[in-house]
Amino acid sequence: MPIRPENRKRYPANWVVIRETILERAEHRCEQCQVRNHAVGYRDKGRFIELTDPMDAEVADCVDGYRVIRIVLTIAHLDHQPENCDPANLRALCQRCHLAYDQEHHRETAWRTRRARRLTADLFER
Repeated sequence: MPIRPENRKRYPANWVVIRETILERAEHRCEQCQVRNHAVGYRDKGRFIELTDPMDAEVADCVDGYRVIRIVLTIAHLDHQPENCDPANLRALCQRCHLAYDQEHHRETAWRTRRARRLTADLFER
């Protein structure tokens, strides 16, 4: 997942090197579902079907009625703290697995954001 501009300062200067080290450790595969980085294919009932002919993906948006996707691995912080770059705290995950892992964390932060907006709105009501 892209690093949000407001969070860039929370990552170490050598993040690119750390990221590559984690990808190499994972052999450029998602450590959850084992899908290959930059693989091209589609999902059928949650299972990723990789296209063997790269030309198929370049000429079609859909294959057998399924949307063609390219897998991009991301690095997940298991404790949700970008400052903690201990290799034991980092996992190479595809975007689907990363979002599933972060689901509860996203729910909590969304709740806090909505609550803060409501409280700010109260300041301006008369």
